[in-house]
Amino acid sequence: MSDISKLLKEARLNKEIIKTQKITFLGVEGEDVYNICQPFVWHGKTYLPGRVEPRDKEVSRVIFFEEIERDTYKATQYQIHNFQDPCVTTIDGDLVVGGTEIFMDESDNITHWHTTFYKGSSLDNLTKVLVAPLNMKDVRLLQDKNGIHIFTRPQGGVAGPGKIGYTFAKKFNEITTTMIKDAAILPNQFSATTWGGVNEAFVLKNGWLGILGHIATFSDGDVRHYYGMTFAFNPRTKEATPLKVICERSDFKKGAAKRPDLVDVVFAGGLLRHEQELATLYVGLSDAEGHYALMEDPFIEYERLTKV
Repeated sequence: MSDISKLLKEARLNKEIIKTQKITFLGVEGEDVYNICQPFVWHGKTYLPGRVEPRDKEVSRVIFFEEIERDTYKATQYQIHNFQDPCVTTIDGDLVVGGTEIFMDESDNITHWHTTFYKGSSLDNLTKVLVAPLNMKDVRLLQDKNGIHIFTRPQGGVAGPGKIGYTFAKKFNEITTTMIKDAAILPNQFSATTWGGVNEAFVLKNGWLGILGHIATFSDGDVRHYYGMTFAFNPRTKEATPLKVICERSDFKKGAAKRPDLVDVVFAGGLLRHEQELATLYVGLSDAEGHYALMEDPFIEYERLTKV
């Protein structure tokens, strides 16, 4: 099981972050943008999806912001309402956008949610194609030459406050809500008082899958503590390496927080790998801001593992 205090101690002794920067979002005055994923290029333009909402509410929408200059993005007409914590990948050449779809009562209180995926040839024609079981967040998809890897995040029962599951489909149209529900839980990752999930997955050079995610816990007073983490997963043997914390809130510039119990929160939404063993990590901070960190590529060490 992962002991967060031990993981943090190891991370603080081996800092991989080189520099950090807050991102500016235009066109959403009076609202916060956070829990961003990695930028992506589509039809010649660079977009960065982010969760957008007022400081005092959680009724959110995801906006696809277009890059207009370095570290600055403007809102576009491409939006998904009642949606949180976006992720983006490509499957069969199409854009696939995932996130947490939320459902509210007449007083705008969130009553339930689930991961939902949209698919299409462009941002103009995304169609809802897949939903996770009720109240399951953090489902992520990754296609490689063999098929589609599916990472899940069940809660309750043996999953406790939240564990990571895995299953596989040869084709996208074979994935069902039931398949997601029945995914096998990866063992020995979280204690009874910690939880976590996958935010993005990568195919590594040796056939392992590199996983970017989060690990979290509560302290007294229901104060939340979220940290960015990685591990590697062997899709053939279903073996996972130990979790490794790669960032915490204090690694980034000071900023706003949605509430006092959310100050110590990093949501590691996505990552871009570069040459020279560097990477850019995109994060939401304290449920209020979007930042990025230039860092040593956290997946290089996993590419030294025995080939799958």
